[in-house]
Amino acid sequence: MKPLHSRVEAQQLDRAAAMLKVLSHPKRLAIVDLLGKTKGKDSQMSVTDIYQALDLPQAIASQHLITLKDRGVLKSSKVGTKIYYSLAVPQLLKVIDTLEDYSARI
Repeated sequence: MKPLHSRVEAQQLDRAAAMLKVLSHPKRLAIVDLLGKTKGKDSQMSVTDIYQALDLPQAIASQHLITLKDRGVLKSSKVGTKIYYSLAVPQLLKVIDTLEDYSARI
C-alpha cells in the first residue's frame, strides 16, 4: 500500500503543524493579529506598544515575542534601546481571519 503523503508533503505538514502549535496560544495569536491589523502587514511596533495595546505585563509579552521570533513568525530590529517587531510571515493573517470567522459561527 502506498503512503498517503510523499516525504516532501509530510515535511510540509509537519512544518504547518508546528506553526499552528506556535499560534495556538491566545496571547501569541493576539500579538500576530495586532501587528497585522493595527499597523498594517509591513509595519512594526515596539515591545512597549505591543504590551500596552494588549494590556499584558511586559515580561509576558516579551516571552511571547521571543517565542514568535524564534519560530520565524516575527522579525525584529533594534533602534537605539528599543526593539521593534513586525510580521515575518504576513500570510498568517489569512489563517487568523479564517479562524476568527469560523469561531464566530460556533
